[in-house]
Amino acid sequence: MKYKSCTKIEHGINFDINSIKLCCQYSAKGGGNTIVIDNFHGGNINWNNFFDFKNEIKNLHKSGGLYHKCEGCIYLEEQDWEESDKFNFFNLDYWTYCNCNCIYCHTHNKKDIYNTKKNYDFLPILKDMIDKNLLMHGGDVSFGGGEVCLLKEFEECLQIFLDYDYFVRIHSGCMDYSKIIEDGLRKGQVDLIVSVDSGTEEMHVKIKEVKTFDRVWQNLTNYANAQQNKELVKAKYIVIPGVNDTKEEINAWLDKCLQCNIGYVLQEIESQWFYSRRDHIPFYIYELFDYTKELASQKGLIYGEYERAAHMLAERVQKQTEFKSV
Repeated sequence: MKYKSCTKIEHGINFDINSIKLCCQYSAKGGGNTIVIDNFHGGNINWNNFFDFKNEIKNLHKSGGLYHKCEGCIYLEEQDWEESDKFNFFNLDYWTYCNCNCIYCHTHNKKDIYNTKKNYDFLPILKDMIDKNLLMHGGDVSFGGGEVCLLKEFEECLQIFLDYDYFVRIHSGCMDYSKIIEDGLRKGQVDLIVSVDSGTEEMHVKIKEVKTFDRVWQNLTNYANAQQNKELVKAKYIVIPGVNDTKEEINAWLDKCLQCNIGYVLQEIESQWFYSRRDHIPFYIYELFDYTKELASQKGLIYGEYERAAHMLAERVQKQTEFKSV
């Protein structure tokens, strides 16, 4: 039957640091980020309880209702959803160690703790899901968390998903290079997203607190040259108001993308700033996003907005519509 839902509710699962969730989307007005199993530190999962929780939400949506945490989420869509408890959408961000120290990251002021925090092992869980026939062939998986190249079980997990014909989204700072990521890009099965957040070395050091500007862009260039098409390697720019919110830095970033053979750019807004000012976004922020979109198009780049930015701009349209109707 047709009803409003999303891939995460229907067939998704999010393995977070200390919990298992339906999704990792924080930006919906309702808050999203629905926890199904709290205080999870690895081991066996009671799948019956997990599916019971999901089915409560699905049944609510089938009846025309809306789960409160999904309110305002741009990923809800009405369609005829497949009835199945199997998974084909994974979000993995259960580790925190990283080789940079981005000023906007929640780990920034406690790097010594997060860089030594031991994560639980996901690989045995993935193998258990396969044994229980819970893993669909074909789907999507996103690796987030800390730096993926530092995750001990990353390459084995990635290979399993590639063998199951998944399209794999990987978030990386690109300070290390991975041959298996390169191979996935060559085969067209990997989507690599790198938050560079700057176009100049000075701004890179200010935001990342490491001197790796040239190495990151060289690795990006190598990945871009290996990709099957120009849409697979994406350079992301998180706008941090008061830090890198200038047209000059945007220009330098886009020029660097062209120089390094990047064909796809993404723009995002810094999380804590956005959540604290969501209903009072300054006009210049909208103008900066509009400027970037237009300039990227002029330069022949594919442009997109990431999660918070997509919600921010969708809410701008909604506010303009409401204003005109008054």
